[in-house]
Amino acid sequence: MGGPKKPTLSQIEKKQRKTQQKPSEKKESAPQKYIGSIALPDERDVVNYIKSMKYATPYLISEKYGIRLSVAKNLLNSLASKGLLVPIVGDNRLRIFAPAHAIAEPVKTLEVVKKSEPTETKSKSKKKK
Repeated sequence: MGGPKKPTLSQIEKKQRKTQQKPSEKKESAPQKYIGSIALPDERDVVNYIKSMKYATPYLISEKYGIRLSVAKNLLNSLASKGLLVPIVGDNRLRIFAPAHAIAEPVKTLEVVKKSEPTETKSKSKKKK
């Protein structure tokens, strides 16, 4: 009824030639796989990189340093727990962090600008002729 057809004589000869050639020709072994070795970037480099930015996301860090997203998330969370980063917005899928110094600076600059501007106390009066 069904089933594979019998191979032709030329197909049988090709298979035999291939099996005879394999032992004589040794292929180079595939590159060895390394298990679980992840090279983390130095925290100082990451902090310096983030300080130059307005915000940081795990995607930006993973692209910059060539690490997995999960590793980048863990790295940003550890930096936030140390107080070097401040989480701005986030849920369980995406978190956005900012450098700790970036949060405090805009408030200070606004206060300084308000204090340094002279207040206009002069009233404009119309000249009488």
